[in-house]
Amino acid sequence: MDIYEKIRDFQKKGFGKKTTAKLLGISKNTVKKYWDGATVPWVRKEGSGSVSTVVTPEVVAFINKCIEEDKDAPRKQRHTARRIYDRLVSEKDFKGAESTIRNEVAIIKKNNPNAFVPLSFMPGEAIQVDWGDADRLNNHPLYL
Repeated sequence: MDIYEKIRDFQKKGFGKKTTAKLLGISKNTVKKYWDGATVPWVRKEGSGSVSTVVTPEVVAFINKCIEEDKDAPRKQRHTARRIYDRLVSEKDFKGAESTIRNEVAIIKKNNPNAFVPLSFMPGEAIQVDWGDADRLNNHPLYL
């Protein structure tokens, strides 16, 4: 913001764009951008919004299917993002990068957290009993 004010000040004093850039030690493109005041540093332009054409609805559906299949599988047998990527390449002829699939898997897993219902009871409403065997304590040297 400081540069913007300096550029506008040099403009008011009658300096040219090239001279202003040289005196401030900045690029002529920066001076040109702020010279007329149409662009200001405190207002950010929206990004280009490039949309990934690699991650199609078909790819997202495949990832969701893999994650859904894993819900009943043992932990060691679940799909990793790399395994999902390998399957996409071999089965769906996927042309994108592995990092793209890793990001997509992370987003999908973040949006679908594992849900659980914590058990909470009012005092006296429920009881837990452990019917364990305490014979070992009788033979322990500290309890003799």
